[in-house]
Amino acid sequence: MLLPLKPLVAALALTGSAVVQAAPLFDSVTAFLTHLTTNPPNAAQHLDLKTPSSDPTGLNTISTLSSSAQSALQKNQAYLLLINATPFTLRRTGGHSYQMPAWDNSFPDVVQPGQSVRVYVEAKTHKDDAAEMRYVVNELGGREVEFQYRGRDGPVLQVAWTSLAAVNNPVGSVRKLVWHQGNNVPFVLAAAPSAKNTNFDPTRDLMASPGLPTAGWMKQGYERMHCLKLREIALPGTHNSGMSLLTGGTPLVKARPESVQCHASQMTVGKQLEAGARWFDVRPVIAGGKWATGHYTFFNGIKLPGGLNKVPGLGDLAKEIGKLGGGGDKEMVLEGWQGGNGQYIADIVREVNEFTEKNPGELVVINLSHGLNTDTFSRNPDAHLSQQEWEKLMTQLLAVKNRATHITQPNVDLTYLTLSDLLPPANNGGRGSAVLLVVDDITSDNNQRVDLSKFASQGFFFRGQLAIFDSYADTNNLNNMISDQFAKMQTHRTKADDAMFLLSWTLTQPPETTIIGSIVKYAQDANMALGEKLWAQGRMTRQTYPNVVSVDAFDGDGEVAGLTAAINWWLTGECSAL
Repeated sequence: MLLPLKPLVAALALTGSAVVQAAPLFDSVTAFLTHLTTNPPNAAQHLDLKTPSSDPTGLNTISTLSSSAQSALQKNQAYLLLINATPFTLRRTGGHSYQMPAWDNSFPDVVQPGQSVRVYVEAKTHKDDAAEMRYVVNELGGREVEFQYRGRDGPVLQVAWTSLAAVNNPVGSVRKLVWHQGNNVPFVLAAAPSAKNTNFDPTRDLMASPGLPTAGWMKQGYERMHCLKLREIALPGTHNSGMSLLTGGTPLVKARPESVQCHASQMTVGKQLEAGARWFDVRPVIAGGKWATGHYTFFNGIKLPGGLNKVPGLGDLAKEIGKLGGGGDKEMVLEGWQGGNGQYIADIVREVNEFTEKNPGELVVINLSHGLNTDTFSRNPDAHLSQQEWEKLMTQLLAVKNRATHITQPNVDLTYLTLSDLLPPANNGGRGSAVLLVVDDITSDNNQRVDLSKFASQGFFFRGQLAIFDSYADTNNLNNMISDQFAKMQTHRTKADDAMFLLSWTLTQPPETTIIGSIVKYAQDANMALGEKLWAQGRMTRQTYPNVVSVDAFDGDGEVAGLTAAINWWLTGECSAL
């Protein structure tokens, strides 16, 4: 059996300066298995049999095989990624397994404080496959937690809180982990507010992810974090935050929305907030006279080969390519802006307000950049919003409640303010939420930065007031992105008091494949490697760690939030008790 889309592979051998490496095709299951044996994916690739990371389009997948062929390839296998971000030692006390080729010998005897271990798990795909492994925490009175595998409803990896408890995980409860076939299944254990607290209570101070109270994680950790400067704190963030859905755009993009959607359709900014994100990349555009978010790319003479309108599997996109002259053997040249619109600004304002009203004690940073007027930008590669348009946008954003209007010092460097400075006092003696609106753009009038003087002390700040290094890798190669971002972190974040560092954990599609690619598929590959690579031995220290972890395809299960929030409970300084 031959996997389909061979014409697409040929079509992607483009004449431009960049050449896309197409996914290999296999004539049989045997050939595919041989390929995996002779060309095993490295640890950074985490090749998932259902979505090979070498496939730039996300179209040529193993799911196109027959169900019997898929069954022959599939094993119930994954890696339990166990991250101990506590000062406590986990000691193995025993376990049991039934029909599990890999379990008993995979778990280490000890998981030290700050250690990350990757435990290989393999089952025979029978419904009665089962296993348990217990760990004790002697520092907490010999309380135990048990990791379990169950084939009956699964595959399922889960955590049984036998005598140990954590926030949202009482004794006797069982927490299912999110199974990722052939890939990492992260579990993070972290201590907050402070393990030095002599009255340490696991039900109040021990965090576990999954299970992290993502909607209120900053409030939960406030006692440990209140004295930390913003440049010492780590925040989960989202890239192109408003692009979870498509509300309009150019014909090519409307025919294939996944080429610009950066998050699952249900993961709006409000859902991202609930799932733990606190840094948002919002790119405002005017579309049909309304304010929305946008994701646009300027194509400056990108050449596409002829015949793309006949490629199977492209659906309506093929028709739109044909309308632009991509039929026959004549090559097509893409000129001008291509892209789409996401959430409307009014909806984001409403969701942010609902969240901050419901969840006091949370800091929200909204970075506004890449402003465009899609009604007038035409073929101008240097298009920007005008000063007047920015002022209209900021007037609409005055509807954001809990803006940080209590920060009135002119030109203050926000990153030197502590969390207690950034969050205003609440009437009940606690802390309210605060929204920082950071404007990071220039205007079309004079190519100068947006003038915020009319909105002084209204919670708007220019990017110069937020000292942060932010430089993405600009590659669709996972290994290259990882190397690029960690090299930059080691260079620009050598001590905890350095300017903030944004870890841009994103893959960028080449211009030639932008219109047929899937950002979410790229991102899911990258996010599966995040915990393993970020928490690898020696990767982060108490001096070197990211302040923002920015991803596409932000998940609703709290995985990215847990991996990032735990940095605050293990690597940052500890504040004195309130």
